[in-house]
Amino acid sequence: MDSSLVLWLALQAKGSRGVLAVHLDWGLYTYSSVREKVQSFPRDLGLEPCIISSQGELEAVLKRGPACNRCTRQAKLGRLKKHFPEALILTGANRSDSWGQRGEPLMNGIFAPLFALEKAEVRLLAAEAGLQVLPVGESDRREGCKAKHLLKPLVTPDFHGRAVAQANEMLLSFLAERRILCRLANVKILGPLSENIAVVNILPPLGEQEEEALRISFQGAGLPIDSFLFPHHPLALTVVASPALTSDTHARTAVEDGILRPGFAVPLHFRWLRSGNKRLGSFHVVEAEEIEACSPLPHLLFMTSSSSLDATGL
Repeated sequence: MDSSLVLWLALQAKGSRGVLAVHLDWGLYTYSSVREKVQSFPRDLGLEPCIISSQGELEAVLKRGPACNRCTRQAKLGRLKKHFPEALILTGANRSDSWGQRGEPLMNGIFAPLFALEKAEVRLLAAEAGLQVLPVGESDRREGCKAKHLLKPLVTPDFHGRAVAQANEMLLSFLAERRILCRLANVKILGPLSENIAVVNILPPLGEQEEEALRISFQGAGLPIDSFLFPHHPLALTVVASPALTSDTHARTAVEDGILRPGFAVPLHFRWLRSGNKRLGSFHVVEAEEIEACSPLPHLLFMTSSSSLDATGL
């Protein structure tokens, strides 16, 4: 919706001759419904969309661990700057994302016209403009590509990438077929590099029969996933991270509150482990354990040797 509104505003200001509608296609990690919309929406406004493939760039960035901001800078905006070095690039960044909270509205030829607006204000403007942009269905807060649900390094696309992409596509198809509306719907992929553990997050929760039907669908789909967890109680996540992250309280809080908690359907507690693996550039959730107690758990930091990390596949 954010980018759609920016495209509409640009057309009001410059007309169709001065605007190019560009979409970066993440390949395996782009929701099928998004791919359909980016074809139809610009054409409804009189523009022919320009599609640029960027799956390889995304996979290269995420090989060292989850890094949405770095992906935006390198795989998204960096790729656009290479293609259009002289153009002013418009983005839908606003107060709901990290750019809108800590960045600048105009920087290095990239302009965010919605920079000062909250998400509710963006929705209101889109409604006043008469824009009918249906959500993907993964979140009523902020939607993106499927790769953001991979909470480990994307080392092997055919294993890690296929798991997160196919599981999330299946989930949204399951909900759409049954006309189930959710404010949160995703499948987080975590665990050691040699094992894919899927945590299915849906709010409001499915009924028992629907949850069992979804479980059967997943198990019969031949996905590269070893186990599925449908949490109904708080989860304790074990997170291995680079020393720069484990030693920085503010950075850990940003990961917990800005990345992990909003994407789960149950409360989270964290156990942080310090990695000795220099290839890990951010973090890796290696385990999720469902717990009964809801009382806060302390952050636990451990020094771990590279040999002990081998057991987790890092």
